[in-house]
Amino acid sequence: MLMVRDGALELPFADAILARTLIVTGLSAPQAMDVAAEVGSRLRPTTVDIDEVRAHTAAVLQECGEADVLRRLRARWWLRSTGHPLVITVGGTSGVGKSTVSDRAAQILGIDRTFSTDLVRAVLRGTLNPGLIPALSESSFSAQRMLRSNLAGDPLLVAFEQQASIVAQASLSLVRRALKEGLQLVLNGVHLVPGLVRVPEDWDLFGYVLTVPDAAEHERRFTARFATSDRPPEHYLDRLAAIRELDDYIVGYSRAAGIPVIESRESAQTVFDLVGAIAADLERAFDLDVR
Repeated sequence: MLMVRDGALELPFADAILARTLIVTGLSAPQAMDVAAEVGSRLRPTTVDIDEVRAHTAAVLQECGEADVLRRLRARWWLRSTGHPLVITVGGTSGVGKSTVSDRAAQILGIDRTFSTDLVRAVLRGTLNPGLIPALSESSFSAQRMLRSNLAGDPLLVAFEQQASIVAQASLSLVRRALKEGLQLVLNGVHLVPGLVRVPEDWDLFGYVLTVPDAAEHERRFTARFATSDRPPEHYLDRLAAIRELDDYIVGYSRAAGIPVIESRESAQTVFDLVGAIAADLERAFDLDVR
């Protein structure tokens, strides 16, 4: 029987387990089974180290022309084997797919913890006096309805910045706790705008932003969301202009700050684009070979 040594553990090699990981990182089920079977055929029937299994897996994927799958897989291997604490943030306005894409990216990378700044805002809204911070009681794209300010400028953006600054500061405490406890976390939310809070330079925090450049496609997404949401599409469609204004604002500040902006297209491709960007950043930050 072929055994695989992973640290102190020795487990039987199983084609199905390797194939499942390959499916998660982007191969079709038939391809994944073929690759896993080929890897198994190249291993001697003895005890081998997990690194040898990974080396053969990488070689087979390269031979099959699956460089993108291998890049995602190597990022997953590194994150899971090192357990290095880090936080990945995914920002963007309503309707760009932050939650769906973040959850799927976390699954590919083997990160078990995901969180949304909407939950942070809900906790703040339930514990703080709404008279003190009225902007917290509204959605990001309608925060100006509760604005109480003498500041000049666009009421929507002024109110949104008030809301986002408070939520981002609270979210920063969540990030600090995750890093201190040695956790890996994917955090998503509209409130993750560069420059609103100061992030210590020594934190391993990697930020990304999603955008839907086409207004018609953005509108179509809200209509499609009706099937799975307890809110009618009109809740968003009536405020589409405000949502698009926030998209421009978030994307502009992100690009100015050097935060990667990823066009949200078909869901699976957007996930792969995000994970590819993360893999590239891990390569640069930790001198990894994830190509």
